[in-house]
Amino acid sequence: MPILTRLAALTKTAVAAHLEWMYRVTTRYPLRVMSVSLVLLALSAVSIFSIRFETDFFKLFPSQRGALRLFLDTLNWSGSSREAYFLLEGDRDSLLREGEVFAGRLKALQVDGQPAFEKVIYRTFDPAEAASFASFVSYAVTRPQLFLSPGQVPDYAGRLRPASMDAALKRAQAELASQAGMAARDIIAADPLYLRDLVLPRLKKASQSLDLDPASPYFLSRDGRVLIIIAQTAHSVQDIDFARKMVAGINAARRGFTVHISCTGAQVAAVIDEATMKRNVLESIVSSLVVVLGLFYLTYRRVMPTMLIPVILLFGVALALGTAGLFLRSIHIISFAFMALIIGIGTDYSIHIYDRFYSERSAGTGTEEALRLAIIQTGHGVYTAATTTAFPFLMLMVSDVRALFELGLLVGLGVIFSMYASFLFLPPLLIYAERRCPAKGYKPLPGFALGSLWKWSRRVPRRTVAVSLLLIASLLVAGCYLRFEEDLKNLQPKHSEAFLTAQKIENHLSLSPRQMLVAVEGKELEDVLARGSRVDRLLEGYLQKGELAGYSSLEQVINGQELQAEVLGGLRTALAGERPGDELRRALERDGFAADMFQPVITGLGGLAATAPVPSLEAVSHLSESPLRGVVERHLMGGGGDYHLLFYLYYRGAEFSQKSFLTDLKAVDPSARATSPDLVSLQLEDSVRKSFTLAFILGGAIVLFLLISHFGTLAGLFFTLYPVVGGVIAMVGMMVVTGMRLNFMNAMVLVTLVGMGSDYGVHVINRVTAADEEKRGGEFVQAGRAVLLSALTTIAGFGSLAFSDYGALASIGSATNYGVGATAILAMASLPAFMAIWGQKKG
Repeated sequence: MPILTRLAALTKTAVAAHLEWMYRVTTRYPLRVMSVSLVLLALSAVSIFSIRFETDFFKLFPSQRGALRLFLDTLNWSGSSREAYFLLEGDRDSLLREGEVFAGRLKALQVDGQPAFEKVIYRTFDPAEAASFASFVSYAVTRPQLFLSPGQVPDYAGRLRPASMDAALKRAQAELASQAGMAARDIIAADPLYLRDLVLPRLKKASQSLDLDPASPYFLSRDGRVLIIIAQTAHSVQDIDFARKMVAGINAARRGFTVHISCTGAQVAAVIDEATMKRNVLESIVSSLVVVLGLFYLTYRRVMPTMLIPVILLFGVALALGTAGLFLRSIHIISFAFMALIIGIGTDYSIHIYDRFYSERSAGTGTEEALRLAIIQTGHGVYTAATTTAFPFLMLMVSDVRALFELGLLVGLGVIFSMYASFLFLPPLLIYAERRCPAKGYKPLPGFALGSLWKWSRRVPRRTVAVSLLLIASLLVAGCYLRFEEDLKNLQPKHSEAFLTAQKIENHLSLSPRQMLVAVEGKELEDVLARGSRVDRLLEGYLQKGELAGYSSLEQVINGQELQAEVLGGLRTALAGERPGDELRRALERDGFAADMFQPVITGLGGLAATAPVPSLEAVSHLSESPLRGVVERHLMGGGGDYHLLFYLYYRGAEFSQKSFLTDLKAVDPSARATSPDLVSLQLEDSVRKSFTLAFILGGAIVLFLLISHFGTLAGLFFTLYPVVGGVIAMVGMMVVTGMRLNFMNAMVLVTLVGMGSDYGVHVINRVTAADEEKRGGEFVQAGRAVLLSALTTIAGFGSLAFSDYGALASIGSATNYGVGATAILAMASLPAFMAIWGQKKG
């Protein structure tokens, strides 16, 4: 392809001319270079201060459609994104006593002079709503067709027998005589026969998403040792300043209690996770910088070049962030964590340039010639290595996945600016150092046994190649078993309070290990409820087959027309010939009650024989106005002019086929939507895979072109790509061997290896060019030393994230260590053997 060949040749010539220009400018006009650099740094600082950092995990991915869209919609409709959960642990009496006090503190908590929480609940209904609760009880117990299951009809009818009435009225007398009598008076007047005992448990269960004690009016666990307080914050989760102040107020409010109080929720987690991530990233940056500077100094024993490393890194990171600030108003904290990669990669370019300069000076070459060789000859390899690293990252900007877009922009720009900082700052500094200390000698640099490695690999090249290929093949087989991480919890901070509290709630109070949510939506409520009935019947079928552990729906609480007719038919049969209203009047009079005070319930029970099914809308309206409004709020929501009827499915695992269910759901209601952690994970996986594949193809094509333009031979191309391919395979295989899984974060390390891994081969092949075997060995030692230091600084700079408490960052660090380590080993141990075999064939 003549056009491609001419283009490659033109590119190679342009790069050489560009390097010559930089050498000339930096050596002749160092002050001008520094002045322009300072101006750019100042402008970047202004841009950086305008950037806002975010911690919301789901903002990293497209959320305009699919399971993630419904998940986020539900959070907004229900206000769950603004809920904070407080877990109180202790003995039952202390929980109830101190829970009241703590709830009072939460209600009184203010941020900037305004209440921090719109509401704080920890019981089925607030005692202040006793009157409205009694009104609903009066409505519910006289319309059993709405709230009873057909199986409860015999119990309901039995309570309307004279003997049962007398027993119930004696119980009422005892309660009225107790200290709670005044509070219970309205409820007893509404329901003196305690028919509510058949109605309320079903309603209470439907209003909660947690497995609580059904006999307690509090949000209390079944063993009585955990109390849940749920508070809805006054501001959205995006208001991080409010969240920080709110968490500070919460920490002050929970001091002085004997029970243990922990908290979680979107805003609480955002503040805690933000602090955890910032701490992890800062610790990684500081520790890696110390290691990088230590390695550089111990190798070269020069203070000034060592001190220049932080300047180069600061310049690269600052210009990358400053440039990004021109396009982005906010950057996710996880994307920012990838800037730690610049510490490792950005140091590489300085190492290779300085190592060549030092090696030439120690061999007796003059300052000017040594610097020219370092900048122009070795610099060509550095330039190719930097661009082959930067472009795969920059190609990620074609993605609609924010995580990939920001990663590509930040790291790609960081690599380019760090490279230019090395080219611009090193020459003036080295010339200054030479003039200041002209007599200071250059001692031979440590070889790190690379000379022995060269000789051994060249002595048994075929055996070396065979061993490396066998190891790669073995890890390739292991890599075939790599699985995607479906549980998003494994990507969160493992020891943060928010995460541990959420785990406690899930482990001890969750209705089932796994859940799915289904939404039926429309503008007409009657139509939505009718379609919901069909979905309800579908769920009942799955429940009967044992594929669901349970489900929650509005129709499970409010009977539809058919079920109401069945309940009424059963009641008419059970009460044939009886007049429960008259019987209740006589019982009240026998037990000394004024019957006129109970007229509504007497009238209601008296009309049971002639009653008809009640419209569902009427029941929904009464529930919405009662303290049990949570039943409706949890299952029926409004938003965007539509009604959203929600169904909660509970299942344990593989016995429930989500794929089959979604097919059946589409057949019942084509417009119904569904979401679950599994479905969200699959959607995110699909989004990342598509974007990653496109960026991988584009970036790979650019890398190939740059390598071809640099080497112009198949041999050079092979020597460059072999360590990369082997490193990627080794990384994937090692992840399987060590029990890791692929996730949205560590998958991005593949981009790192594709770009950065080719650098190692580039530097080795670019440097080892002598015809004499002994000189080739010396050149390999020089290139290998720089490669080794580059790999170690990258591992120190990015691989240190493996020790992060944040699961996503830890997986990135571990994957980096595997991939970079394997790529460097293959470049240093295998390439000499391949070069020997290639030379034998050529000879």
